[in-house]
Amino acid sequence: MTRALPLILCLAACAPWPDVGGPTRGSGTGWPKLLPMEQVTEISDVPPASDAEARRLAARAASLRTRAAILRSDPSDMEALRERLRNR
Repeated sequence: MTRALPLILCLAACAPWPDVGGPTRGSGTGWPKLLPMEQVTEISDVPPASDAEARRLAARAASLRTRAAILRSDPSDMEALRERLRNR
């Protein structure tokens, strides 16, 4: 039985794979175009964030930075790490 498994895996690897081709015909949009980062950052049709949204995003970013700092620390006790994440 232990010799059969590698044989089955080898035979499965030789099976033909389906051709995934391009996007489906019904989508009509084709593949997305990749742009250089310089062009992405120059897009100006995005409306500016409101003050409330900017504050919310800044608070979330600060929270994620705090959480990342906690996760970067190397405590030997995983339960202490979980507790620090819960009480931040």
